[in-house]
Amino acid sequence: MRARGIAVLAWLLLSAGCGYLGPVEPPSRQLPNAIVNLSAIERGDQIVVTFSTPTRTTDNLVIKRFSEIDLRIGPAITPWDFGRWSASAQQYLLPPPPSNDPDTPKPIQMSRSIPVSGWEGKRVAIAVRTAIKKEEHYSSWSNVARLNVIAPLAPPMLKAESTAEGIELTWPQQGEGTHYRVFRQAPADKAPVEIGIADGSEYVDKTSQYETPYKYTAVAMHGAAESLLSEPVVITSIDIFPPKVPANITVIAAANSVEVSWERSPDPDLKGYYVYRSVNGGPFERQGDLVTVPAFSDHNVEHGKSYRYEISAVDQKNNESAKSAAMGVAY
Repeated sequence: MRARGIAVLAWLLLSAGCGYLGPVEPPSRQLPNAIVNLSAIERGDQIVVTFSTPTRTTDNLVIKRFSEIDLRIGPAITPWDFGRWSASAQQYLLPPPPSNDPDTPKPIQMSRSIPVSGWEGKRVAIAVRTAIKKEEHYSSWSNVARLNVIAPLAPPMLKAESTAEGIELTWPQQGEGTHYRVFRQAPADKAPVEIGIADGSEYVDKTSQYETPYKYTAVAMHGAAESLLSEPVVITSIDIFPPKVPANITVIAAANSVEVSWERSPDPDLKGYYVYRSVNGGPFERQGDLVTVPAFSDHNVEHGKSYRYEISAVDQKNNESAKSAAMGVAY
């Protein structure tokens, strides 16, 4: 016993010579931080849940690996209580993600699809928690995603038609309150690009270009539900559409001419105008070549005769519009 006491005393003296060791730290509880970015959407016949895992515990230690990912879905009870909700919620255990880098830990994106079947017509709540060791060492529950589950939306059945205003897309309407996201993929696009949202059953792509092949798709949306992507429809629009008919024709008799003017055409591919003339009620005949400005001076006139004029517009593809209303003057 005396020898043991001497050994303990020697150890204490040696420890005192090494400096202050500081307070003893309690062991880590190994509780992951709660997930804060869980989201859920109904897509087709699946409820798609996404979130990313935390990188550290509540006491700021790096999480190297998870032992359990506990995802649950159940009725969205009121008033809300995690205990009552989780006791009746359906559990989905997700395979833990691969081990993280202990030096530069990064959140790991995770996703799980849950069949809509069994949840249609219900308002559900979804949450997830994680663990890094057994024996009920769970994190707090994540943020809660709530959504009204409806019957799956069908992908829109698209039809495409070339019109003077642009490429017109149509599809059967799926009911009041349903909206549609429209996507377009041009030859230079690596993936479809969203170009608009339609409230009804049609959408006109006014930014489309002639002689360019486009691939169109769409998704139906209602609340937090959306359909799968539609089957693509491919179309190349050819310019067979004439410009708008010129308007507001004005005819004035001048000293040595008849001056004709009209409103400038708004068509971006306008090439020019043709002027047609009738003398003393005779047939209309085209006067000269294409004019590029909305005005024409007719010097081939004689006093005592009446003159009437019609104007047409021509685009770069030589599509000619109908003729305007005739306007005349007695010279």
